[in-house]
Formats: sequence, structure tokens, C-alpha cells
Amino acid sequence: MKKCVNIYTEGGKLIAKGTGCYPPRKVSDLKELIRESAKKYGNSPAFKFKDKNGNIVSKSYIDFERDINNLGTALISIGLKDKRIAIIGENRYEWGVAYYSIINGTGVAVPMDKYLPPVEIENLIERGKVEAIFYSPTYHEAMVGISKNNTRIKYYICMEDIDRNTDEKFLSLPNLIKTGQQLVDNNDMSFIECPVDREKMSILLFTSGTTSLAKGVMLSHANIAANITSISCSIKVYPNDVHLSLLPLHHTFENTIGLGFMVHSGVTVAFSDGIKHVAQNLQEYGVSVLVAVPAIIEAMYRKLQSGIEKSGKAKSINILIKLSEALRSVGIDLRRKFFKSIFDKIGPRLRLVISGAAPLDIDIITGFDKLGLKILQGYGLTEASPVVSTNNDFVNKPGTIGPPLYDIEVAIDNPDENGMGEILVRGKNIMLGYYEDPNTTREVLDENGWLRTGDLGSIDEDGVIKISGRAKSMIVFTNGKKAFPEEYEVLLNDIPYVKESFAWGNRAPDGDIQVCAKLVVDMDALKSAKNSIPSDEELASMFGEAIKNINNNLPKYKIIRYFVMSKEDLIKTTTLKIKRPLELEKIKNALDKANTDMRKANGKFIEKL
Repeated sequence: MKKCVNIYTEGGKLIAKGTGCYPPRKVSDLKELIRESAKKYGNSPAFKFKDKNGNIVSKSYIDFERDINNLGTALISIGLKDKRIAIIGENRYEWGVAYYSIINGTGVAVPMDKYLPPVEIENLIERGKVEAIFYSPTYHEAMVGISKNNTRIKYYICMEDIDRNTDEKFLSLPNLIKTGQQLVDNNDMSFIECPVDREKMSILLFTSGTTSLAKGVMLSHANIAANITSISCSIKVYPNDVHLSLLPLHHTFENTIGLGFMVHSGVTVAFSDGIKHVAQNLQEYGVSVLVAVPAIIEAMYRKLQSGIEKSGKAKSINILIKLSEALRSVGIDLRRKFFKSIFDKIGPRLRLVISGAAPLDIDIITGFDKLGLKILQGYGLTEASPVVSTNNDFVNKPGTIGPPLYDIEVAIDNPDENGMGEILVRGKNIMLGYYEDPNTTREVLDENGWLRTGDLGSIDEDGVIKISGRAKSMIVFTNGKKAFPEEYEVLLNDIPYVKESFAWGNRAPDGDIQVCAKLVVDMDALKSAKNSIPSDEELASMFGEAIKNINNNLPKYKIIRYFVMSKEDLIKTTTLKIKRPLELEKIKNALDKANTDMRKANGKFIEKL
């Protein structure tokens, strides 16, 4: 048996099954999770956030359980038992209270993307048969607008006290908590003693919309609880840790790891003021654990490297790194002492970053590791609640997504000569199915419980998974060989002054498949470094030379043929994944409008075609 994984063959499939690296801290359901965390961690801070005056306040585990119980009791008292209740808003304490008050005894939670326009909110309200909605004050006007025509929603519940509307459909979360407290004081146990059906749909999650019609993923307590149990066997966090909640809570990545797993572990969850304030928040909250996506980690690394260069200490830092690595090779680890001044600027307590949602540059993982910051890259999808695999304290291979988590099986379907095929996943964390879509459910879930992920990858001799990319975005050349946009984008993003990139396989008029790229130019970094913006021609020459260097290390059939530049950010989901179909459509529309093709547009700003 390999470390943390067992490898065997079943039904002609090579299967890697996670055995865990640490003993499991089992969770049966999420109601039990809240109750046991309150008992175990009591008055320890469960959450930290800023009040309206910018002061940091905290809520204990006991506060959290009490607020959930009171709110859940009030929701049942106003007729919302077994109803679908949506939540929309930024990451905040009230979001978590609302979420658990719904799923732990009231009804079904329907978390919504905070960036949805009102028309899409209405669409999902109808599709999800939602009868009440929690919202943060930012959405008050939108809710008032929806309420004028919508007959389905019984209650609009603001996360803060409101006095801007006298409509009886409009309630506030603080007032409902007070109502619930009175009911509980009078011995109303309708929520507190309500049993949870572990196998029934409790969460309806609409995917982030990389396709025109978001799919509804049905998850149960058993799914989420199994995934939290599995994560506890691979990732070690402690009650004195502080996690910065930055990714959107409506997404399973943050919801399961950044909220559920952290509460289960007694960690303090601090709510970020937004991506622009990450550096400040890391310092003021004493953050030790961060769950993030590559775009955030890459930005941190670029800022760090830029700071080292500007300080003139690059040479001495490199000497220290060589010395540190030599000492590590004989079992002496002095990284945090050697690079204390660097961590004083990043975040003195930051020790662990968990990355997911997209590939992370290997050089960034190893670069941070040399300084003493552990980055664990993992993989998951909403349909798997979401985490499937991750690197860990014992197995950490940069460029891979680690072995499967405890009690989760991963197989490769129809592997090619290199062992690459579609990644299949099986376990208690796999969704119940797609909402009101049995045909699509049957397409991805077979009779043996295997979930087709749509991602392509391979499993090595240690049971470690390497992901190549999405099957749908795979570039297939005329010689039959394959490549993935993600592998190009990691290389392109390393070019100085490239903020982000998008690669695709472009079909030329003669039928040849050519790799093309769109580079988003970091104008602010250029201005800061060069004091002026180079001409379009100079930029094209500079980036063209960098791409030529990349091509020198690629087989001829895989080289990047043409590129365009842009000043506009790529179209992305809330977890910062590129919306590939929309981005490609945008490029094609610009080329068609200019009556040109990629060969003629090469090296030009797409906005100027």
C-alpha cells in the first residue's frame, strides 16, 4: 500500500482509493457538526469580521449555534418548513447562520452567485421553486424590484435591520433571531429537535454558468459530511488557526472547506474585505490558513518577487535560499527564521495555502516552499461536494493534484498510450444528481456510482493524479496529437507584464489547427516599471520574443502560432475560472467585425482591430 492511497484493479479499471494520512474525524451530518463544534470549542472565536465602524468583532461557537437554532425556529414558525430558501450576498457571518438554519431542520438551501443580475436571480427563483430569500443590504433595491411582480416568494429576509420598506413580505434576520429566541425560551423545539434526513437533497447548487444554462446540482447532508470527513484525513488544521474566507460562500469549494471543515476543526473564520484587501486582512486577522484559487496565489507571488527586486535584496535572498535548501537536505529547517522579514510583510502567521479550481504554476509552489510557505494543490468539482484529491503533508508533488482523499476512488477511463483518459470519481461525496434533469444525470453517473468529470488526467505509480485539462477544451491537432489550453496559459502567464492569458486551437482556412493566444497586458505594472507605456509595436515585439522562447521548448506541431493583446480582463466565473466558450466567442466576434483572421491580427490589440 502506498502512502495515503491504495491501488488496485476492478472491472478492468486501475483504481486509486484514498486511505487517508491522518485518522478521520467523522461527521454524520451538518446538524451534528454544528452541535459538536459548539460543545467542543465553546466560547472560542468561530468568526471574526469588521463592524460598520471598521472594528474587528468576533462570534463564538456557542453564539453561532444559538443564532442558527433561533433563526431556524423562527423560519419554521412563519411557515417555511420544507421550503426552498435562497441566499445571496457577500461572505459574512449572517450568510453562514442563514445557510445552516435552512439545511439543519427547515428546508432546502439554494445558494446564489452574488454577481447575478436581477433577471438571473428571478430565473433561478423560478427554476428552484424558491419561496423565501436571504439577502445582504446591497441587494435590497433589487429585491424590492423583484417583489413587485414575483408571486412565488413569500418572504424577503435582509441580513441586517431594514427600515426602508413597510411591505410585510420584507423581514430582517436580526429580528427573526429575536423572535426565535422567544420561541425557544417558551420551549419551542421544532427546529432544535428536528431530525435531519441525511440522504435527501438539502442543498441545490446552480453551477457557475460556464454554459448558457446552469445545471442544478443536488447535494445531501451525507455528501457534504462525507467530504468534510475525507478532508480531515489529509489537511491538518488546528483550533488556534485563522482562515481568511475570501472565495464566494455560494461555491462548494469555500462552502465545504472554508466554512464546514473549518468549523468542524475549531478554526477561526475571518471574513475578508475583498480581494484588494487580502494583504491587509492577512496581517490584521493573523491569518495562518488560506483557501484560494491560482489567480490570487500568483498575484501574491508576483507582488512578493517585485518587492524583493525593488528592495535590492534579490541576491542575498537567493544566497539564503541556497543555504536553507542545503540545511533542509540534512534535516535542518530554518526557512521561517531565514525569511522572517518576508513573512512579516506577507502575514507572519501564514503557514498553509490550499489551492484549487485551476492549474497553479509549479515554480510558484516551489518558490513559496523554499521560503517556508506550504501550498497544497487539490482538485474537485461541485458534483463531488467538491474535493476529490489533494496533495498533503506526506505526498506533495507540484504539478499534480495529489492522491484521492480518504474513502474516495478515482479511475481513468479508456486511457491512451500515455495513461491519459477521463477522470472518474466514486464515493459518498458524489451528488444525488442534476435537478429535474435525469437524462444529463444518466450521462455522467453510471449504474456503479462512477461520476464522469469531463476532465482528462492520469494516475502515477504512487496513486497521485495529474490533470491535463477539460475534455471539451482539449486541442486536437491534425496529426491526432493533443494539447490543453491550460498548459499554454501557465507558460504565458510567466511572461513579464502578462496579467493573464487565454489559449485555444484555431482552425485555419486550410483546416490546420493552430494554437493561438490572447494576452491581457498588465498596464499598471508596465507603467510602474518603465515610467511610460511602450508603443503597440514595441509590446508586440517584446511578447513575440517571449513566445518564441516558449516555442523553442515545444514540439513543432504544438507551437503558439499567433497572439493578440488586450487591456480587458478575461471573462471569468466567481471562482476566477475562465469562461472559455464566452471568451472564444468574444474573440471571434472581434475578428469577424474587423473582417480579419488571427494571422493578420497577430501582435495587435484586439480592441483596435
